[in-house]
Amino acid sequence: MKNKGNALIAGLFMTMPMLAVAQQTEPLTGDSRLFNDGKQLFMRHDYAAARQTLMQYIDSEDSKTFMDEAEYMLACTAYELNLPDRIARLESYLERHPESRYKNRIQALVASSYFFDKEYLKSIACYRGCDFDAMGDKERDDNVYRLAQSYLEIGNKEEAAAWFMVLQEASDTYADDATYNLAYIDYSNGKYSSAMKGFAAVRNNRNYAELAPFYMADISLITGDYAKARNMADEYLRDYPSGSRTLEMKRIAGEAAYSQKDFRSAVENLSPYCKSVANPQRNALYKLGMSYFNTQVYSEAAACLGRVTGTEDDMSQNAYLHMGLAYLNLKERNQARMAFEQAAASNINMQIKEQALYNYALCIHETSYSPFAESVTVFERFLNEFPHSQYTDKVNDYLIEVYMNTKSYMAALKSIAKISQPGTRILEAKQKLLFRVGTQAFAQASFENAIDYFTQSLQLGRYNAQTKADAYFWRGEAKYRLDRFTQAAADYRQYMEFATNRKSMEYGLALYNMGYTFFKQKKYDNALTWFTRCADTDAAIDATVRGDACNRAGDCLFYARRFDEARAQYAKAVSIEPSYGDYSLFQEAFVKGLQRDYTGKIETLNVLLSKYPSSQYIDDALYEQGRAFVQMEQADNAIGRYKILVERWPESQLARKAASETALLYYQNDRYDQAIAAYKKVIADYPGSEEVRMAQRDLKSVYIDINKVDEYMAYASTLPGGANFDVNERDSLTYTAAERAYMRGEVSEAKNSFTSYLQSFPQGAFSVNASYYLGIIAYNAKDYSGAATYLNKVLEYPDSKFSAEAMTLCAKMAYDGKEYSRSLELYKRLADRAANQEERLVAQTGALRSAYMGNNDSETISAASAMLAHSKLAPELENEARYYRAKAFIKSGQVNDAVQDLKVLAGDTRNVYGAEAKYLVAQIYFNEGKTDAAEKEILQYIEVSTPHAYWLARSFVLLSDVYVKMGRKLDAKQYLLSLQQNYQADDDIADMIETRLAKLNQE
Repeated sequence: MKNKGNALIAGLFMTMPMLAVAQQTEPLTGDSRLFNDGKQLFMRHDYAAARQTLMQYIDSEDSKTFMDEAEYMLACTAYELNLPDRIARLESYLERHPESRYKNRIQALVASSYFFDKEYLKSIACYRGCDFDAMGDKERDDNVYRLAQSYLEIGNKEEAAAWFMVLQEASDTYADDATYNLAYIDYSNGKYSSAMKGFAAVRNNRNYAELAPFYMADISLITGDYAKARNMADEYLRDYPSGSRTLEMKRIAGEAAYSQKDFRSAVENLSPYCKSVANPQRNALYKLGMSYFNTQVYSEAAACLGRVTGTEDDMSQNAYLHMGLAYLNLKERNQARMAFEQAAASNINMQIKEQALYNYALCIHETSYSPFAESVTVFERFLNEFPHSQYTDKVNDYLIEVYMNTKSYMAALKSIAKISQPGTRILEAKQKLLFRVGTQAFAQASFENAIDYFTQSLQLGRYNAQTKADAYFWRGEAKYRLDRFTQAAADYRQYMEFATNRKSMEYGLALYNMGYTFFKQKKYDNALTWFTRCADTDAAIDATVRGDACNRAGDCLFYARRFDEARAQYAKAVSIEPSYGDYSLFQEAFVKGLQRDYTGKIETLNVLLSKYPSSQYIDDALYEQGRAFVQMEQADNAIGRYKILVERWPESQLARKAASETALLYYQNDRYDQAIAAYKKVIADYPGSEEVRMAQRDLKSVYIDINKVDEYMAYASTLPGGANFDVNERDSLTYTAAERAYMRGEVSEAKNSFTSYLQSFPQGAFSVNASYYLGIIAYNAKDYSGAATYLNKVLEYPDSKFSAEAMTLCAKMAYDGKEYSRSLELYKRLADRAANQEERLVAQTGALRSAYMGNNDSETISAASAMLAHSKLAPELENEARYYRAKAFIKSGQVNDAVQDLKVLAGDTRNVYGAEAKYLVAQIYFNEGKTDAAEKEILQYIEVSTPHAYWLARSFVLLSDVYVKMGRKLDAKQYLLSLQQNYQADDDIADMIETRLAKLNQE
């Protein structure tokens, strides 16, 4: 700190250069008069007029006589008039008159000019060339004062003190000034006793009447004489209510009051100081914060203490501790937790650390806060660092509660593993933890890992019956997903045996899943028993589950040919869950057909067609209506239904059957021309299919019946293989031998035989078959190029019995080869031609992944939407579809649509899709300026936590951005520091933290 007021004092004593000029003895005329007039004006201090007159003299013809003195006076007027070039003029004079008798005075004027320009180093350098003893007393004192002051300004207190001491002893004018400055130097050097004497000596001097009491009060504060400090400050504030040191005196009064534990008075004085000063002293802020704390004004306490935590020291550590305590009183446990965390991170004061760490642990426990396993690690850390603490027994009890309730399952298990002889409560906690880790693995579709954890939990089953029952249920679920139906059924039975609540949703689902374990194994009698129990149970199951159980019971009865009972179950399913109506109506109609109620079948299918126009069973319904009309011998109606099917669903497998049966109906009703046209259309539209083989045979018969064999031969010659549609013996025997070798597992021999067959019969009856088998052989040998060549030939006949599998393999090879456009095209074709729901779903999943990997947003959205339309989509596939669709929506600018999917995903942060989705929802809110919504989303995320720590860490970083935007920079910093201390992964999070902290510390 420098004494800024002294330069003004020095300005009061500006040098007044005087001339000792010999008295004139003869009259002055002409140029001599100009010089004399200029000198007289100069002596009267009329420097502007003197300068003008003297310049006229310099310009006159006879100016040499008094040139030295005239130029001297001009240089002095430049100084006195404070001209911008005064230093240059003064230095110019010295250069022209190096031996001038005024040299010492001009040198002093140059030094003084630098002093008043605040160029203190230059001023000191010039003063070094001055002879102070050659000056008059006043001029000497003025310049010595300026020299001393210059040294003080550059921080050379030792030299400054030496010159001030000279003045104190030798100058009456500057004695008090010197005393004041010597006192200030002692004050700044911590020599408070001598400083106090010096300030006391000049306090009655009007120039120091305000300044001296300030330093005296501050010294009293520093030396612990708080009563004196307060008295002096109060006296000053009474005498100078608007004085220059009023705010500083309030600070002194406030700090002294704080030290006397008069916290209300401390607040009264420190508050205006801290609010009015741009950069209040850190110590004052701390004491104001602590005074607020002790007067129970906790919000202000936290705010003030937060401003002093920028430096890592004892003050910061204690400030963090009391911030935490203040926030606890405000019931703001999140902020309290973070403050305690920072206090506990410091080792400067171990007593403060112990108290802070204990409170930090309690906050985590009471708020269930554990994004990075803090709930477990913090109690372990406390016991390790303070094993003999007064809180040790309480911490041990809390740790057991943590094991029971934490969401940091793996961290808790690791902690338990360190205990050599765990008690009953800890083993019960371990049982629950293993179960919860199993459900977490299940949510991530890691079913094998889930089974392992559930099994480990069951090995500790005697400690908690409900956990034991739940582990059996979920292990059964995991085994079911892996198609281990018998094992799954055994676990479901065990669950039902140990279940404590037979009205729970899980109990109802166990009945339902038991039915499916038998249904998948085609044990329909057993399945019927369980589906019926599920449909009739009073357990809390969803209507979709109950309705599906009725449908499956109907299927079981259908397979048992108990048609009336089956129809009743299908009808019951519709009444329970209308969305299942299309399947139930279709099955009901099918049963009516089996019972030869063809009219009833057609009517029921009409209901399906009208109520469910987008049903996946539309093509089946049209085909079955056609078959019913055939049974009723209504050929035209049957043909009408078949034509609708072929026109609207040309890719359906039923379409080629309908086209073939249409041709047969024409033939059976002697409508030969229409039959010929229909058969030719089948041959043209469905090459390679079994229907084509039959159409070729029947077409030949038609032409023979109408005695147009020549026309038949002409047509046949235009087709691959010519007129020889019947398989000749050599063709058949060659292919059969190759196929049998393949079936025996003699792959090499089969490959040679199939190749030979194609060389001999490139258009043979079995060329598609041979190409398929060669493609499979190449694929299994990982010759994907060769496999694609053969399988693509099969795809030229999309209606062959091998086309679906060939298309599946080609799509997979394209996807694995990153040919996403090709794989997307093939998977879409597979979905269109799928014979059932399961095949369609597999194809749609492939299409979704191909579209997403190929950055085709519109196709991604379309494929995902198609998958999500399935009524019984597995949760892991639903998550994948929603995630890809949401990302595609975001890239397409459809953010609102994306948010809908992301919110669904965010409901389960145990899987990676939900973990990222929760972060993305908050990021979208932030981007839209919805900071409150973003904050709420992230705080909820922190509460529910996730095993996927990266996305939670990203959310912490985002929360700091949210708080910066909201003006809550202290909270932003706290979250970043907490993340920095608890997140240890080696990724880009550390850089994000450092960048933001650096920016916050600069502000």
